[in-house]
Amino acid sequence: MKTEAELDANIAKLFDEDTTTKVETVNGKPYVTDEQTLADMEAEERMREACGMLLTAERRFQKISALPHVMTDSKINCMWWDSLESVYQADKALWRIFVGSQPTPAQQAIQRVPRDAAEGQQAEGERLISLRRGCP
Repeated sequence: MKTEAELDANIAKLFDEDTTTKVETVNGKPYVTDEQTLADMEAEERMREACGMLLTAERRFQKISALPHVMTDSKINCMWWDSLESVYQADKALWRIFVGSQPTPAQQAIQRVPRDAAEGQQAEGERLISLRRGCP
């Protein structure tokens, strides 16, 4: 049996591994041969863009919220609601990038159908959901 010091040394080796990827430029743009690195760079760019959009929308909302007649002047009030909606949309876009795609309630219901119901035998108390149009 290994001692605690040997186990710690093995774990330390895992963290000491270093991976490097050389990024060459072609016409001023990075040329990457590793697919994973390319996907990571694209994801990082999407995250950076979504964060920038949220920051811009939030700053605009705060600027409009600070106006004195935001609730009495109808034009300013409409601008306030529009900027609030843009903050929501930017936040939702950032959330989708961070969390990833989530199944819809219909997809979740299909996944919950028992295996025997999917084979044609409807389980007692269960209802089979059909995706065909015109079916109840």
